[in-house]
Amino acid sequence: MTYEGVQPGTDEIRVRSGRRELVATGTTLTIGDAVYDLNRIDRVIYKAAIRINQASYTIGVAAGDEKNVFMVDAYRRGTEFTDVRDAWNRLVSLLEATACPRLARAALASISRGETVTFGAPPANRIDADTAGVRPRRPFARITPWSAVADVRLLEGQVQLFTAAELAAGKAAKLRIDMSGWNAVLLPRVAAAFIGRA
Repeated sequence: MTYEGVQPGTDEIRVRSGRRELVATGTTLTIGDAVYDLNRIDRVIYKAAIRINQASYTIGVAAGDEKNVFMVDAYRRGTEFTDVRDAWNRLVSLLEATACPRLARAALASISRGETVTFGAPPANRIDADTAGVRPRRPFARITPWSAVADVRLLEGQVQLFTAAELAAGKAAKLRIDMSGWNAVLLPRVAAAFIGRA
């Protein structure tokens, strides 16, 4: 892995993992030969898994049938650990400033029209959201009404939806999905609109 960081005089970020390179500007994300306009992508992924001496970072974008996921590992040697973490944080900030607000607004509009929106993707767990509430996407799953959702957090590589009872008892959230599923990271924004925190 090599990290070339922010290029002088630009906001460009370059990260290489093996033969693949990710290049980000304020408006595009290029992974290998594929170029994605951040104003046109319809799905995102970002996730970090950090251990004592190694970290793995994932960034993914998709538009229609075309999708691309970039993963890079960093090891605690020299400045690599810090450099790659900083690059990943900048990439997440870029997605959060450009694509994520637009995609969350689109999800909210779909739900408001009476549609069901799915967050996550196989093989990861998925959560369906509609005007009534949220439920795991599996047969016979019970719905948790929006009125019962008290908080949504990004914790330990997961999106976790807490009920008031779980928070009061200091219990873990029963309703959770892995951040590596498509658009899972949008769920906190969508939930905030329904639980009165937007």
